[in-house]
Amino acid sequence: MSERILERCRNVVKPGDRIVAAVSGGADSVCLAHALYQVCRQNSAWLMIAHINHQLRGEEADADARFVCAWSARLGVPRIVVRIRVPRRSGQSLQDVARKERYRALTRICIEHRAAKLVTAHHADDQVETFLLNLLRGSGSKGLQGIPGQRALTEQITLLRPLLDVSRAEIEAYCRKHGLQWRTDASNDSLDYLRNRIRHHLLPILRQYNPGIDGVLLNTINNLRMDEEVLAAQAEKTRAEIETDSPLPFAARALLVAPLAELPPALQNRVILQWLPPGCETRHIGAVLKLLWAKTGASIDLPGGKRVYRLHDSIALGARPGIVRVPAVRVHLPGYREAGALAVRTALREFPGSREFWLPRQVEWIEVSSRKPGDYFRPPGGGKKLKEYMIDRKIPRWLRESYPVVRAGGEIFWVVGLAHDPRFTTPGPDKRAVYIKVQWTGGL
Repeated sequence: MSERILERCRNVVKPGDRIVAAVSGGADSVCLAHALYQVCRQNSAWLMIAHINHQLRGEEADADARFVCAWSARLGVPRIVVRIRVPRRSGQSLQDVARKERYRALTRICIEHRAAKLVTAHHADDQVETFLLNLLRGSGSKGLQGIPGQRALTEQITLLRPLLDVSRAEIEAYCRKHGLQWRTDASNDSLDYLRNRIRHHLLPILRQYNPGIDGVLLNTINNLRMDEEVLAAQAEKTRAEIETDSPLPFAARALLVAPLAELPPALQNRVILQWLPPGCETRHIGAVLKLLWAKTGASIDLPGGKRVYRLHDSIALGARPGIVRVPAVRVHLPGYREAGALAVRTALREFPGSREFWLPRQVEWIEVSSRKPGDYFRPPGGGKKLKEYMIDRKIPRWLRESYPVVRAGGEIFWVVGLAHDPRFTTPGPDKRAVYIKVQWTGGL
């Protein structure tokens, strides 16, 4: 039993690693830290014990912190105790807010001490409880996968959970074998929390129907995770196929609406979730889906100051700016120019992401800019003033300046992201094929 726990820790420790172990003082985290201590010594790895005091349980929480400090000192492992404030937020449980604040504090500790790995003591019982908790809340398949064994906290820091297939009983047996004491959190017995009601009421009832229900649910979690890996890979492939350049300087990442709308719901949801920034949830996926059927210019706000915009044939993800004008540039044929965040490339041969046009042979350069007063445009269906065309397409006033307008010989042949003049896509004896890509290279 001890060897199995040590083996799980060996899987996450490499020679020279710098590791932070989150230790609450409970049996699971004491077991983890003790096992990591032994493995780190064998691998010349650096270990720090981190304790987060949420200041929610008064003297009991302070006693936990003193216990962890004293135990770490006896072990000879550096430790750090951080007191955090857990704000009460509408619509979120205190436990959920505390968890987010805890990981935020632990991430800061890793950054300050140049540790690339944060290790926590979540175990098999936590997995089962999380599965049932998410099931009762109405989670999708992603939530029913339980707790992931690892995930990235930042580009440099990875969160690892090596004990997810180890039961609470095995952990306590390890502690007893090695003479390790631990603290008991009285709040774990409080039936005010749904997780505790699952642990103390629901699971005992389920075990009456099937004594092996924990193993059954763990197998279910693993099966769901394997299925999700396949679906996630397919979603990533599909997302790459329907991604396109946006005409907006502040929202460079875009998905084509038509192919996205035709995807099966399971794939559609995953493509959108992969595309959205971190911190987005199921409700944001639903909002994006509604945007597929909205008018051009509609938008929805996301966490972190982000926004999704409904464009002519795509949805674009970016910031929430004011009016942004396209910098005016002239680009030779062939040639390349950058102006601010705008990049324009022209070539006489096709290249990735380029658009083919047939321009008069005497044209030596093209011009890219925002629209100008009196601009006239001949899209499919007949010519009209560009302003009228944008009004007809329900493009809001603030968004009209952000569409790159491409001209040859003073004549508009392409409004990027909206439409083109079909006369410039038809071959002819006095024309030559020119390949053009207009792209925003970054945010403003």
